Amino acid sequence: MSKTIQQLYQLENEVSRSSIPCASRPWSGADVVISKTTPQSAPQSKGRGFYPDPRYVITEHALEVSWLFERLRDAFYAENRLDSCSKIEFFGRLANAANRCLQRIENPTAHQVCDAVLREAFAIYEEMEKGTFQCFDTAIGNEIVGDYADD
Repeated sequence: MSKTIQQLYQLENEVSRSSIPCASRPWSGADVVISKTTPQSAPQSKGRGFYPDPRYVITEHALEVSWLFERLRDAFYAENRLDSCSKIEFFGRLANAANRCLQRIENPTAHQVCDAVLREAFAIYEEMEKGTFQCFDTAIGNEIVGDYADD
């Protein structure tokens, strides 16, 4: 069994416990920002200079979700499954999963948001194993293949 899948199963157990651990600070990386509050909006910015605006996950459970992002990063890097291109897709899809949960469930718990993110991580792992995981060589404008999944 791979290190990554072992860590995913371990995370599944940790997320199912009564309290989810918290990160020391909100996640910010790979064009994703997790925060408890909506960011101050800049006047119609087209990104941060060379970099596009990040994909935001705004939730009162920012520290729990950030902890999970950190652990998922470690699990997938344990076997060098992510590189400079694929990490944008990976974290973008995790952020999309969190945001779908936040949109579909009124006042979701930390467990519900983390479970949605973890399910997406398992799906990504399965795609990687099958060789069907896709990502853009360059994520222009912070777009990811996952943004077009319903198209």
